[in-house]
Amino acid sequence: MDNIQKPVFAAKTVLVLIVVFAVLGAIDASYLTYMSYRELPLPCTIFEGCNEVAGSPYSKVFGVPLSLFGVLFYVLVAAVSAAYLVLRREFLRGLILPLASVGFLLSVYFTYLQAFKIGAFCIYCIFSAAMSTLIFVFAFYAKKPEIAEQPSL
Repeated sequence: MDNIQKPVFAAKTVLVLIVVFAVLGAIDASYLTYMSYRELPLPCTIFEGCNEVAGSPYSKVFGVPLSLFGVLFYVLVAAVSAAYLVLRREFLRGLILPLASVGFLLSVYFTYLQAFKIGAFCIYCIFSAAMSTLIFVFAFYAKKPEIAEQPSL
């Protein structure tokens, strides 16, 4: 009998999921960026603190909405992951986990700011934190040797 444990997800599936989560994060961050530049109030359905978070001094860096950096992050993660799926260059796969780690750590920090500095939560920010967390988890999973060495890619 073969005692080799098969991975739960195939490498290709993991990377496709990372692309999907990155696209969803980019859509969310793009919406926040649009609303910020248009100076429009955010509709809040679950948490009532969306506009308090969006209007806080923590929402911009040098006058640029944090959400714009989020768009850039998510587009970069999606592009690198998709490029790896197409080109199969190992250095591209090697970039995914460091990028995902930065996004995850920043999301933890931004969630901390909402909870302890601003005292309000934004559903769009929580969604973005969830997307960056999922990207991180799947990027970590994709880094496992038994996933990386799958012949399906």
